[in-house]
Amino acid sequence: MNRRATAGWLLSAAIVAAVIHTLIPAFPKTMIGLLTWGAGLLLIPDISPQSRRQILILMAVGAVGIGWGLIHRIQPDWQMMLSGNALLLSMLAAVSFLRLITRPDTQAGEHLPSGRRAVWSTLLGVHLFGAVINLSSVFIMGDRISRKGRLNQAQTVILTRGFTAAAFWSPFFAAMAAALTYAPGASLPQIWLMGIPLALCALLFTALGCQRNQQFTGYPMHPEALLLPGFLAICVLLLHQWHSDWHILGIIALLAPGLSLSVLFLRHPQPRSRVLQHIATDLPGMQNELTLFLAAGVMAAGLNAVFAVFGGWLPFDQFSGTEAALVLLFMVATSILGVHPVINIAALGTLLAPLNPDPSLLAMTFIASWAIGTGTSPFSGINLAMQGRYAQQSGDSLKWNGLYGVVMVLLSILVLNLYDTTILY
Repeated sequence: MNRRATAGWLLSAAIVAAVIHTLIPAFPKTMIGLLTWGAGLLLIPDISPQSRRQILILMAVGAVGIGWGLIHRIQPDWQMMLSGNALLLSMLAAVSFLRLITRPDTQAGEHLPSGRRAVWSTLLGVHLFGAVINLSSVFIMGDRISRKGRLNQAQTVILTRGFTAAAFWSPFFAAMAAALTYAPGASLPQIWLMGIPLALCALLFTALGCQRNQQFTGYPMHPEALLLPGFLAICVLLLHQWHSDWHILGIIALLAPGLSLSVLFLRHPQPRSRVLQHIATDLPGMQNELTLFLAAGVMAAGLNAVFAVFGGWLPFDQFSGTEAALVLLFMVATSILGVHPVINIAALGTLLAPLNPDPSLLAMTFIASWAIGTGTSPFSGINLAMQGRYAQQSGDSLKWNGLYGVVMVLLSILVLNLYDTTILY
C-alpha cells in the first residue's frame, strides 16, 4: 500500500473513531487525533506551496507560544494540539463520501438554458449542491457552461457567490465545522436562524445583479436531483434534536458515509471498487485542508499558553452584537489580505473563550466572516481555483465582488445585533 492510500485508510479510521466517540463519549478523542495526525504527516510531501507557507507560519507561532509558556512554567494544552480539531477533520473526511452519490448531472445532449431562468437555475444549483459536496460542484457546473475553458463575469460571480453563500448555513462546510469547534455549545437551529436569511439575501442580491444579462448561459437543474441533499440535511437536524448530547460533527460523520455507502451499494454496479478508489485516491486529496487544520490546532495551543502568561488579557469586557461586528470586520479585512479564515477562527476562538460568549453568536460571527471573506478575497481557495482553472485575473474577484462584500458585511452586522438584542435579552 502506498503512502497516500495509507493516509486515506487512516482518515477512514478517524471517521469510525469519531462516530464511536459520539455514541460512546468514554472512547478517547485522542485516538481520532492520532489518526488524523498520522494521515497529515504522510501527506506532507503533497501540500501546495501556498498552504505550506501558511502551515509553517502556524506551526512556528504555536511552537513559540508553547516555548514561551514553558519558560513561564505554563503547561501546554497537549490535548488541544493533538485532537482539538479531530472531530472537525473527521467530519470533512466523512462529507467527501457524498461525492460518490450526489452530483448535479445533466442529461446527455441537454441544451443549456439562457437568460433569467438560467441565472436562477445555476445559482440555486451551485448553492444547494455546493452546500453538500463542496467545491467539486463549482467545477462540475463551471466546466459544463464554460466556453473554450473560460467563464464570463456573470458566470463567475454566480458560481463563486452561490457556492460561498452556502457557508452561512451548511452543516457540511468547513466553516460550520470550525465554528462549532471553537464556539462549543453553539446551537445549529439558532445558527440557521441567522445564517439562512443571510444566505437568501446573498442569493437575491446576486441574482438581481446578474439576471439583467439576457445572454447569460447557465446550468440546467432538475428538482429531483435536490432530493438527496435535502433529505440528508433534514436527517442531520432530526437526529441532533433527538440526541442533543451528540456533537453535530459526529452526527455528520455517521450519516454522510452511512447514507452514501447504502445508496452506492444499491445503485452502482461495482460499489466495492468505487469505495476503495475513493479511500485510496480521493480522501488523500484533502491534504491541504487537513494539514492546515492540524497546524491551526498547534497554533491554538501556543496562543492559549501565551494568553495564560499574560494573565488572561482580553480585547473586550463582553461579547455582544457590537463586539461581534468588530470581530467580523477584522476577520473579513484580514481574509481579503490573504489570512485563511481558519487561522482567525482558531486564534480568536481561543482568545475570546474566557469571556464566555454566547456560542451561537460567536459561531455565526465566524461563519459570516468565512462566507464573505472567501467570496471576495483574491487569495481564498475558491477564487484561486477559479483563476487557475478558468484563466481569470487575480484582481477580478475583489473588483467583481467588492460591493457584494460590503452589503453582506452590513447585513451580517444587522443580523448579529438583532440576535443579540432579541434572543439574548
